[in-house]
Amino acid sequence: MKRMTLTIDEDLINEAQNLLGASTKRETVQKALMEIICLKKRKKALTHCGTIELVIDQHQLESLREEL
Repeated sequence: MKRMTLTIDEDLINEAQNLLGASTKRETVQKALMEIICLKKRKKALTHCGTIELVIDQHQLESLREEL
């Protein structure tokens, strides 16, 4: 992990800390970065919605769900 210094609006970091349930500013920044990365990946994945042909039967689908 790389150490760095950031200048961040105090009100913004406090609001993010409360919303994310983080106990430290470091945890707040890490959670916020993970949230935005996940959000962007979900949005990108949604662009493929309906464009991929998936051939799977009910039994295979149930097997996949059991693995989770």
